[in-house]
Amino acid sequence: MKGKRTDISFSKRHILLLAFLYCLSGLLLSCQANTESDELNGRITLWHSWSPSEFIVLEAALDEFQEIHPDVRITAVALPKDQLLDSLYDAGTDGLGPDLFLGQDRWIGELVENRVIRPLAKASTLEREMDYRNYVLTQYNGKQYGLPLSLAPYALYYNKTFVTQPPTTLDELLAEAAAGHRVAFVPRFEEAYWGIQAFGEGLFDDQSNFTLTQSGFVEWLTWLDDAQRASGVILNIDDESLLELFATGEIVYYVAKPEKQAQIDALLSEDTTFEYGVAPLPAGPFAPAGPLLPAETIMLYTHSSSNQAKIANELALFLTNQQQSIRFMRALSIVPANTAVQVDIRIYPNVFGFSQQAKTAVVIPNEIPSTPLKTAGDRAYVSVLSGILTPAEAVCRFGREVVAIEGYAPIKISLPEGCYLTNE
Repeated sequence: MKGKRTDISFSKRHILLLAFLYCLSGLLLSCQANTESDELNGRITLWHSWSPSEFIVLEAALDEFQEIHPDVRITAVALPKDQLLDSLYDAGTDGLGPDLFLGQDRWIGELVENRVIRPLAKASTLEREMDYRNYVLTQYNGKQYGLPLSLAPYALYYNKTFVTQPPTTLDELLAEAAAGHRVAFVPRFEEAYWGIQAFGEGLFDDQSNFTLTQSGFVEWLTWLDDAQRASGVILNIDDESLLELFATGEIVYYVAKPEKQAQIDALLSEDTTFEYGVAPLPAGPFAPAGPLLPAETIMLYTHSSSNQAKIANELALFLTNQQQSIRFMRALSIVPANTAVQVDIRIYPNVFGFSQQAKTAVVIPNEIPSTPLKTAGDRAYVSVLSGILTPAEAVCRFGREVVAIEGYAPIKISLPEGCYLTNE
């Protein structure tokens, strides 16, 4: 009996042990399954407008991402810049669109309203590596739609043959022009926005309120109107002609975006004796110059499966991290949007110039439609420079047009003194 009890007791312990091991193995399998489900697995498509030589660099980054995530496959499709936006709409919900794409930040408002893009998940993880202006580049109604990859503010190109220290103020710039070092730029809203902040507080405050009263817009248009008659200053809407004049050494200062570097380099002949540099635009009496801050941005397509959306989100974070931003800067001389990247002036002097300019650049809220705003702004510039309206009259009309476009409540606007919301 004693032995029999021992046998029974052993059997019970054995059964309990087996049950425990079974439960443990089940738990381990469950954990393993969860781990495997967290690993990225699937195919996604990326649309871009990079040239073949630029894509070589992007492809290397994509290959590295796939090496980290071996069960992911990325198909990259190149589209012409002027066709990318229309192609996104054409793709619609038929499943032919990309899971993410490289586009312009100014598209965000329109794309959100038409439900083409979705918010970025885990956006907060990148906040510590992003300047406030860079972060709000992709904001719309309190949500973040994508991540800026590179910045493209207007800055001051200069010919190093004639210039060792570029001018830091508008007065110095005019003095340089008078001394024979000619200055040229396009006098339109986007291209010449930079002088508004130099004379005032800008067109929009931190709450996206439209504030023309102390904006500096009237003073800037007045300065431009005087400058067009000054010796050595060329204001011309034909930007390609101005670029050629700079590349041939006929003008010393030229205001343009980073992308013009490739065009200038292509125009420089083998026997060209000068090098060019890039510096921040000259400040005004009120503040540093504040050009607009365009950005090439990674955005996420709405019509992706949950699994594809997960992969696309992780790829967007990967392509904009510090290491990949350095890769793109080194290979392509683009200005990184990730402010954790330290740009060495000795190694990347021109990138450094643009990155310094980006620190005082202006971000117009995405809630404000960019195309009608630019159209109204261009009309203000041309009206003054052609002598049709005074700066005050042009800014008043501009203000009324913007209010009509955006539908501001009276409490959110401030027009110049003597300008009222009445029909002209």
